[in-house]
Amino acid sequence: EKHFPPFQDLRVRQALAHAIDRELLVRTILDSLVTTVDGPIQPLSWAYEPDVKRYPFDTAAANRLLDEAGWKRGPDGIRAKDGRPLAFTLITQAGFAIRENVAQALQRQFRDVGVNVSVKLIDGTTISSVWFSGDFDAMLHWWQSGADPEITLVFASDRTPPAGRNINYFADDSLTRVLYASDRTVDQTKRAELLRAAQRRVAELVPELVLYNTAKIDAVPASLRNFKGNPTNAGPFWNVHEWEFGPTGVSRGQSP
Repeated sequence: EKHFPPFQDLRVRQALAHAIDRELLVRTILDSLVTTVDGPIQPLSWAYEPDVKRYPFDTAAANRLLDEAGWKRGPDGIRAKDGRPLAFTLITQAGFAIRENVAQALQRQFRDVGVNVSVKLIDGTTISSVWFSGDFDAMLHWWQSGADPEITLVFASDRTPPAGRNINYFADDSLTRVLYASDRTVDQTKRAELLRAAQRRVAELVPELVLYNTAKIDAVPASLRNFKGNPTNAGPFWNVHEWEFGPTGVSRGQSP
């Protein structure tokens, strides 16, 4: 939003969300090993809100929203407004095959609704500085959930870099108020209500186009009991005090 004015229009953001066939991405590029998601707090969390606005794959809805926003198709199929084409650059990390493939798929899907996207691959060392400078139109990236379902650093208006991870440079006063209220609330039930309200607001405003969960695989010995994988930044050792090792073996029955 910082450098590409069309993204400031909610209808454009909603249209792009509808233009993405996330199920196809998961089924093909990701071999159905992950699931689509609709927000920044995941179902495993006590603060998860399932009842949010969703954006299913719907090119008719995407086209209607872009028409309403004044972006009309030209002879080449690309939309334009006031003489400016609806075109932007999507950056992602080079050498990361899945991300490169997803970026190319998004490029095709956006083109189908009249949006011209160029994909730019940046090496892993350089992309970090670009990430936090906000010097990009759009970026395909991933982030890991915290052990605590706090999302203030990602979406509060005063948490743009270097003060936080709001790399969308997104600002919404009502969302910011709810997020800080949730940070100041100790009672988990009340805090969950605030975080659920924040998730509903994020879904309405579409500051990011959320695609899918990443997969995390832990390999542990069969003799280890009470291991509970954890995809947050708490890591796999979060409940190590509950681990137990027991005997292993294979039983073989005898034929009569």
